[in-house]
Amino acid sequence: MNSRTLISLLKIKTAYGEFPESVTNITTDSREAKADSVFVALRGHQVDGYNFIPNAVEAGCRFIVTDRFIEIPQEAGLLIVKDPSKVAALFAEYIFDFPHESQTMIGVTGTNGKTTVATMIHNLSRSLGKNSAYLGTNGFMINEDRYDSINTTPETTKLHKRLKEANDAETEVFTMEVSSHALKLGRTFGIDHDITIFTNLTQDHLDFHSTMDEYGYVKGLLFSQMGQNVRDRKYIILNNDDPWAARYSDMTPHEVISYGMDETADFWPSEIEGTLEGFNFILNTPDGPIPINSPFIGYFNIQNLMCAIISEWLQGYKLKRIVEAVKHMEPVEGRLEVLDPKLPVDIIIDFAHTPDALEKIVDTIEPFVTKRLIFLVGMTGERDMTKAEEMGRISTRADYAIFTPDNPANDDPGMLVRALEKGAAHADYRSFIDRAEGIQHAIDISEPGDTIVLACKGREPYQIMEDYIKVPHRDDLIALDAAYRKYRSDEYAEDWD
Repeated sequence: MNSRTLISLLKIKTAYGEFPESVTNITTDSREAKADSVFVALRGHQVDGYNFIPNAVEAGCRFIVTDRFIEIPQEAGLLIVKDPSKVAALFAEYIFDFPHESQTMIGVTGTNGKTTVATMIHNLSRSLGKNSAYLGTNGFMINEDRYDSINTTPETTKLHKRLKEANDAETEVFTMEVSSHALKLGRTFGIDHDITIFTNLTQDHLDFHSTMDEYGYVKGLLFSQMGQNVRDRKYIILNNDDPWAARYSDMTPHEVISYGMDETADFWPSEIEGTLEGFNFILNTPDGPIPINSPFIGYFNIQNLMCAIISEWLQGYKLKRIVEAVKHMEPVEGRLEVLDPKLPVDIIIDFAHTPDALEKIVDTIEPFVTKRLIFLVGMTGERDMTKAEEMGRISTRADYAIFTPDNPANDDPGMLVRALEKGAAHADYRSFIDRAEGIQHAIDISEPGDTIVLACKGREPYQIMEDYIKVPHRDDLIALDAAYRKYRSDEYAEDWD
């Protein structure tokens, strides 16, 4: 991409030094800056990219974008702009040649359910024969190939690179989770979504958003940013059971499709039957009722599945073909996932880490508990602590609760578990400052027929510890190792068989 062309896109800017004739890459990470790169210095919560401009120049980068002057060698170009984050998105679009334009872009936002809905859409797209990409909490996928991704919604230049990778692989649909952090920080600037989805809004991230109203309206940016051009056929899928849906509907001129648990929605379920192996129901639609057989458990997963079905329907697929593909879908990893059903105890992992999500898990699991329910929950460090007491209360709806930290970062793990203990509704609980020890304890005290829920992490492969160091950790592997050692012993051989 010609550097002069990029600079000419901006009306207000100040340029110093000599810029390279052309560039082929853009980054906000000085460690990735090279001679062919644009380095954009962004102000972050923990670090300021401005301080890393010398590193980028030393690495050979000759095109620097910032909002303040800094002395750099004359042979490098310094472009001072008012809003580097918007410039990063604009330049990324041009450098990577607008990669989203050749794909159906689907954005999913909400407090809970983003990962499940986005993954369901990706899996359905694959079942329907489409090349598909997914980006979110569970990483980045192109068809069945998975790659690591740091944030739910990456910083804007990394996001555009993912879009280009997917475009180069000739994907037809790109489904991404869109977090409130990403919307507020402008990470999705320049992305033109075709379909957007709202799952729900419950208390979370009040360490980042000052009030629930601010949190809700930031989520609404996803819908308002779809634009005013009604010649573009775009759609919004909203949860009719959430009061924010009415506000979001008013934020866009595009057609709204609603889903919910009763007949006031465009899509709604009836005749629901379920086990820990899956839920079946009748899906009532504008095209008439249709039976659904799914491997997903829980009423909230019925809602999530409706989102995925509607998104495919809006892309032109017949409902009969879509629901046939649903039969062959796999449960979403780390979301109400039952580990090894051959064990004499039911071990279930889930990512739920808000009061609303925890309540829904208990509501879903309770009807299938035959003996005791053992419920382990963690409190995340450096996050909204006002939800901790309610999380502790909900956990003690179980027969036995276990409190642990979850990604404590620089917070005191003991303080995190004490915050959960304040909400305990009974004394049948135990706290551990090491989550792995808490999981081991859950298995140790279990007996055949018990149900164990490990909440808050799903299959997240690490714990964020002091100084933000990521230490390898997997709830599922720790639990299975402990369960295999216990239940394959001579004492439980009959139960295992």
